[in-house]
Amino acid sequence: MLSSNTTKALMAAMALALAAVSCAQVEADVPEAQVTQKGVAFHGAGKGDWHGEVSATQSFTLSSDNLSWVKDLNSKIYLTQIDLRATGSVQDLSFIHYAHITMSDADKMAMPVELVDYVRPDNQAATSLLTAKTPYPIDISKIWTAKKLLVTVTLAGDLPDKGWSVDVILHLSGKISYKL
Repeated sequence: MLSSNTTKALMAAMALALAAVSCAQVEADVPEAQVTQKGVAFHGAGKGDWHGEVSATQSFTLSSDNLSWVKDLNSKIYLTQIDLRATGSVQDLSFIHYAHITMSDADKMAMPVELVDYVRPDNQAATSLLTAKTPYPIDISKIWTAKKLLVTVTLAGDLPDKGWSVDVILHLSGKISYKL
């Protein structure tokens, strides 16, 4: 028969062993997730009688509030594609000939991460959805941990005279891990 002290010591050792076994890491691949910023507005080009290529730049921020689903997890996040979807009065985005999109930490003056350099294909049909795929998945894991992300969209082309807007859709993939 075991003494009371031996029993307690044995129970403590079993509890410690069980606790060590339960410290597991759970990993999951995230094949695709989307973050959408709705209604990013651009001023009209107001060209009057002059026609030709002009550019416009607009920025928006994504905060930890928007991204809380991933901020607390140990993650690898990759950007694979960005879509611009026409909203409001403009439904055809084929006037966009070039798009350059970057992401940076809004609170630090660090170099932005280049996400997309899109050049419109020749003879593109009218489209309400412009799709810019990255040539390879871009690792944005480090910058994704910022409290505020600044996304800057620069577009060039024969832009509309009047104001217009797009939804900006970031396509993400990655690996999420969590230690229990």
